[in-house]
Amino acid sequence: MKVNAIAAMTAILSVSAIAADGGAKARVDAFLTGEFEGGALKCMSCAYEQHGKTRYSFVAEKGWKGFDENTPVHVASITKVFTATLLMQLSEEGKVSLLDYVQKYIPEFKGADVPIISLMTHTSGWRNKTGHVAKSVDAVRHDEFYETMFKEAEVNERFRYMSQGYDILAEICEKVTGAADVADLARDRIFRPLGMEHSAFAAHQGQAGLQITAPDLVRFGRHLLDIRRTRRNGILTPQGVDALLRRCLKPEFNRTPAFFAKSGFVGFGQYFADVNTMEAVGHAGATGCYFLIDPGLDAVEVVLTNRISEKDMHFSSCDANFSRIFSIMATHFGDEPIGDRGSVEGAAFGLQIDRAAAAVESERVAARQAVELGL
Repeated sequence: MKVNAIAAMTAILSVSAIAADGGAKARVDAFLTGEFEGGALKCMSCAYEQHGKTRYSFVAEKGWKGFDENTPVHVASITKVFTATLLMQLSEEGKVSLLDYVQKYIPEFKGADVPIISLMTHTSGWRNKTGHVAKSVDAVRHDEFYETMFKEAEVNERFRYMSQGYDILAEICEKVTGAADVADLARDRIFRPLGMEHSAFAAHQGQAGLQITAPDLVRFGRHLLDIRRTRRNGILTPQGVDALLRRCLKPEFNRTPAFFAKSGFVGFGQYFADVNTMEAVGHAGATGCYFLIDPGLDAVEVVLTNRISEKDMHFSSCDANFSRIFSIMATHFGDEPIGDRGSVEGAAFGLQIDRAAAAVESERVAARQAVELGL
C-alpha cells in the first residue's frame, strides 16, 4: 500500500532510513504502511539498528498530531525488562540474590519456597486476580493483594504469565535500596546514565507503565550488546549482561531472567523473525510493542504501536505480525541485504517440459504409493 493511501485518511507519515539499496527504503516503507493501515493503529515507530548504527526507522500516526520518533509510547510489559535490569544491578552489588526467597523481603508473600528468579520468569506457581498496589498508595489494597494470593502449582513446575509478580519485584527494589519509588531507581540507574531523555516509569510499577521511544530502546539494547561484546562495564558488568540474556529453567519456558528467548516451542518464543539467530531475546508489550536484541546479528529491533481502540487487538495479539516486520527490516537493512527480488525475467530457460502432464504423472505415482503403503 502506498504512502498516499494513508495521507488520504488524514494520517501523517514520516519515514527516514539509511537504505541498503535504492529500492530498499521504498519497499519496507510500503510494507509497514500497509501494516499500519491494516492494524487499526494510531501510531507506529519502528527501528532497525546494527553494529551501533540505526539503518532504518519508520514513523506513522493517525489522529495523534505531532507524533514522531521522540514521542514516548506506553510499552506495557516491556517495562519488565528494565525492572529485571534493576534487580541484576542489585544482585551485582550484593544487595539481593536472585535465589533469595521473596519472603525475605516481603514477609506477607505466601510462597515460602519462591525465589526472586521464579517471579522474574513467571514460574512461581502463585497467582492473584487483583492488581498490586503500593503500600504508600493504599495500605488496605496492598495487604489485600497478598492476602488473596493462591497457589496454583509448584515452583518451576509450569510457566504461567503473571504481570503482578513484577510489581512485587519493584517493591523489593524499593525496600533494599530505600528508594521512595522504583521510578526513581529506573531514572537514576538506567535512563540518566544512558541519556534516555524520553523514558520514564509509572509510580511504583514494575510490570507496565513505562513510557519510552524507539530510539531510547535502541540506545538501551545497544548498550547491553556493547557490554557483552567489549567485556567492559556499563550499567551492568559483562557477567550481569550474560546472566540477563542467558536462558534458564526448562527449554519450553523460553525464558531468561529478563526476556523471552527465541525457540521452536509454541508460546512467547514465537515473536521473533524467521531470520533471527537462536541467540535472540526480546519482550512484547500488550499495547502492541516488541523490543528485540539479537547478539548473533549484533542488532536491535523495535516495533512500537498503540491501537485506535483498546478492544481491537487483531494486530498486537498476532505473533506473525511482529515476525514479518522484524524479518523485512533485517533482510533489507542487515549486513547482507537481499535487494529487489521482485523483477524476474520471463524468458525460457533450462529444461522445457509439459507441466500439466508432469503434474498428472506426479499425482498418479503418489496415489499408487499410497496404496502400496496402505495409507
